[in-house]
Parts: sequence; C-alpha cells; structure tokens
Amino acid sequence: MHWGSIVGKVGNDQYQRRLAALTDKKIDTRSIEDTVEKTIANFKASNGRSFVIFGEPQSGKTEMMIALNARLLDEGVGIIVNLLTDSVDLLEQSLSRFRASGLSPSPKQFSELPKESKDLGKKRWVIFSKKNARDLEKLIDLLCGRKDIVVIDDEADFASPNAKINKDEKTKINHLIHKLLGESGQYIGVTATPARLNLNNTFQNDSELWVDFLPHPLYVGQDFFFPTDGVVNYRLHTFKIDEGSERVELENAILHFLCGVAEQHKRGHEQNFTMLVHTSGKRDEHKADIDVIQSTITTLSTSSHSGFKRIIKKLEKIAKGYCRGQPEPIVEFVLRNIDRNTIVEINSKGQSGKVSDIAKPTSLFSFGAGGNIISRGVTFDNLLSMYFTRSVVGKFAQDTYIQRARMFGSREEYKTYFQLWLPAELLKNWSKCFAFHKLAIHAMRSKAGAPVWLSDHKTTPTSANSIDKSTVDFEGGEMSFGLFEFGRETHDALMNRSGRSDMQMLEALRESFSDSEFPTYLYEFLKHDLSASQAASISFHQASIFGTASSAYADDEIRNIRRKKGLFANNEFSRSERPAARHHLKIFYNKHGKARVFYKINGNSIKFIQNRK
Repeated sequence: MHWGSIVGKVGNDQYQRRLAALTDKKIDTRSIEDTVEKTIANFKASNGRSFVIFGEPQSGKTEMMIALNARLLDEGVGIIVNLLTDSVDLLEQSLSRFRASGLSPSPKQFSELPKESKDLGKKRWVIFSKKNARDLEKLIDLLCGRKDIVVIDDEADFASPNAKINKDEKTKINHLIHKLLGESGQYIGVTATPARLNLNNTFQNDSELWVDFLPHPLYVGQDFFFPTDGVVNYRLHTFKIDEGSERVELENAILHFLCGVAEQHKRGHEQNFTMLVHTSGKRDEHKADIDVIQSTITTLSTSSHSGFKRIIKKLEKIAKGYCRGQPEPIVEFVLRNIDRNTIVEINSKGQSGKVSDIAKPTSLFSFGAGGNIISRGVTFDNLLSMYFTRSVVGKFAQDTYIQRARMFGSREEYKTYFQLWLPAELLKNWSKCFAFHKLAIHAMRSKAGAPVWLSDHKTTPTSANSIDKSTVDFEGGEMSFGLFEFGRETHDALMNRSGRSDMQMLEALRESFSDSEFPTYLYEFLKHDLSASQAASISFHQASIFGTASSAYADDEIRNIRRKKGLFANNEFSRSERPAARHHLKIFYNKHGKARVFYKINGNSIKFIQNRK
C-alpha cells in the first residue's frame, strides 16, 4: 500500500456532506444551495473575478460561507482566505464554527501557519485573517508564491472599501487586500449592506454578478420589526431622552427583560436569554451602562439593600403585564433565579469580557453592554431585549444603522415577545433607513439594471468619503423592474388617468402587474408617501419605445430594456401630465414586444444615487 498517495485525499464531496449534516439538524438549506451554485457559476466564468453576496443582517451568512468554503475545496481551490473584521471575538466565533463543521483542511489562523512560504508547499489551506494591517502584510509575504487564491471577505463593506477614493490614494487595508489578490486572485465580498461596495467600486466588483442570499424560513427581519404600515406585533418601548432620564429608562428595560425571561420559562421555552445595551460608541461611557445593570441586579439580590423595597414594588407593577394581572409567579421566578446572571462589558477600555458569553448565553440572565463589536458581525442566539439609543450627529449612514439591527435573526419562536427600547426620533429615522434599503434591494433583485440607492436630508446610503464621485450620479438615478409582455392598447389605457386619483391609479397597476413587474413594496412605499404628505403626487407617463432603428444602443440593451446610463431622462418630466409630481412611473417597451416599468423621483426630498460605471 502506498500510504503517501492518500495523504490529505478527502474526496470532492465535502459540500454535499455539509448539506447532509445541516439537513440532519432540520436546517433548511435551499437558500444556501441557491447562493453557492450561483457563486460557483460566477467563480468559473471568465468575468467573475470580483463580486458580492448580499443577505439580510443575521440571516445565516456564516453557515452559507462554511458551505461555500466546502464547495470551493471540492472545486480544487488551493488557498481560501476568509477575512474578518479586526476583532478577536469575531475571529474566535467564526473560526470555532468553521472548525466544528469538519472542513478538510481544517481552518487555520494566520498564527498557526508555517513561518516560511516554502513550508506551505502546494497543499491546500483554509486561512482566517483579521482585516488588520500587520496580519495582512505577513500573510501577503507568506503567500507570495501562490496564484490560486480566493478571498472571501466577511463584513465586506467594513474596512475593505477605499475611503480615499476621491483623493487618488488607497486606504491601508484596501491596498493590502488588492496586493493579496494580485493579478490572479478572485474576490467574493459578503455583506448585509452592499451600497458602499457598489458606490465605492471596491475591487472593481461587478454588480451584474451579485448574488442574493435569501433568508431562511425562520428568519425574522425588517418586515416584522419595521412594518410598512407602522403596526408592530412585538414589545416596542419608545421614549424621549432627557438629561438624567436614561438611567431610569435603562432600569425599566432591565426589569422588563427579567420578567420577559420568566415569561418564556413559564411558556416552556426554558433557555438562557440575552439583553443588549448599546448607547454609545465611546468606551468611557460603557461603564455607566454596566453600573446600572450591576446596581439593579445587586439591589434585587440583596433583601437588606436600602433600595430593595422600591425596586420590588416597581418589579411587581411591571410583572402584571406578563402574567394577566398575577405578578407573583413572575416576581418569584426572578428573585429565585436572580443570581444566575452574567454581565459582560464589550469592546471597552481595561478588562473586556468575551462576546461568546452572551452570543450563546451561558447564564439565565445574560447582559452585554458596549460599542461597535455589539453592533456588527456577531450573531446573538436567544436575544430577547435590546436597549438602543445610539444616534448620530448629521446624516444617518444607512449601512451603519442596518448593521446595528441585532434584533434580526432566527427568532420565530418568540418574536412577538421581543423587547426593543429606543427613542421615538431614532425609531423614525431607523425605519426610514430600512424603507430606503428595502426599496433598493427589491429593485436590485429584479436584475433590471445597476443598483439604485436612496437618500434624503436625514439619511445617506453610506459615508460620503467612500462614494466614487467620478462614476456616481447623485441626481439621475432610476429604478426599473421585471420584463413583461407589452400590449399597446392595454397599457395605454392603464396609464391613462381618465379622472382617476393617484390611489386609484396605483391600485390599477397593482392589479395588472405581478410582484416582479411592479413590486408590492414600491406600491406600499408610494401609498405611504401619498398618505403621509400632502405634497406627494404621482405622474403616470404614457409608454415610449426604447431602441428605434436609428438608435446607437446595443442589441442586448434593447432586448433587455436596460442601460447603465439610464433610460428615464429628466426631460421626460416635462412630457408628463404632472411635470412637478414627486413620483414618476413610465413604461418603456422594445421592438420585441417586451416592456418594463420605470420609477424615478423628481425634486430634492428624496434622491436616487446610482453608479454609472
């Protein structure tokens, strides 16, 4: 037997074995399989050198990445570099999950690799590296002789884009990833917020190759927490932040959380739960939040404490809302179990606790307070309460605030019991971030052209210094949706107002088109704006042909009714029955009998931002 011939030979079925393992755990793999297959098709295509996989926050992207690593190994990739944000906690969480999956070769941190490049040999390696300049420089030196590199960049919109794009310079991490990729490396960015990668032209990623990772069936996200009609079906607590009032509100939230955990146990969900507190990005201010948590727990666990009677009275009053007017069982559960707690200060000066202690809660009542690590990248199992007051000076960067929605995730079993605490004004702005994001994602899913991002005087898709001003149009963006069969007479009548109101016209469009042709969310967005603002109005344009005999457009552009520079020119406004309307809808059709609905905003209230490159 020639034993040397079988060293490291594990077959090319790691991907199928991973899917089987997930299926055995009753995990739905349909979205993972769809994403991996589309990614591999891009990977094999000659033009698939750099693209993005996008999916909702906490929707299972790590599990998808494990499956993708397995499939790339089956395809014979030599070096897979998984990049993570510069956090030891995040690295440890992801690396442990990857190793537990049984990948071969087993994933290695940079520090576990051979010290010399010659010792890497021609073996295959799965490598984990933080987006840290020192680690990346050493990794580049170590991999200098290898040409078979695939980079999978988790949280790709963080640190990787070039924030100096308009200065003809490169930020350090962006430069080092470019160097790591070299002339032959392939780049796959993974993120919940792809706007920055698109508007920054990060690693020249091709938006036409982007892959949509749809959430799994148990995912609870923005449709639940930020419904279009504003009617919520969970425990939402809004308040005003006045000087000196935040300590009182935080204490209220802590007591509600304790009652909520008791309630879950009474209904048979006997697990540990976590409460997150995120009030500031300043490390010095995290201690104040920890002090409130510790003080509340200490008072409840010490019957001789001078504040015990006060806080018990408050606890009894709150408990009435969790047990149909009978607070005793809830209060008894809390007091009997109050010492089963963990309080972790994350991402702070001095001694910082481990995210793992609250990401998979190790105590019945688990509390985490801190800064940026809490609000990006970490998946929190059994998160029951989030106290969130962190706001901004100036515009909201939508990508930042979408990432901070840690309440999203696999919460189907207890979603209606979830507790979200935040100032009313922050809720309003956060809701708008998600409304704009959702409209952009719906348009992108239609594959009808370059992605479009929305902004207004309060919000922007991403930080201004990351937007490549040489290729991005800040005024002329448009959205278009799925192709449909065009009928001249039918669609002329559909877009003819004939005395109908905007709402009646919208209803007619909704009845006439499928969701891909005229998305429900666009319908809801326009309907909401009409009801919320007296200034809102819609112009319904008559259809126009795109691509006549004298046109210089390519046949592919005409056939697909799409063009990177757009079809819906601003001078179209003047040709409508309502030139000054805020919203404009128009059908463009081609000589092949196909058509699309196009949507464009007129005026300064909301702007479309689109990369024309």
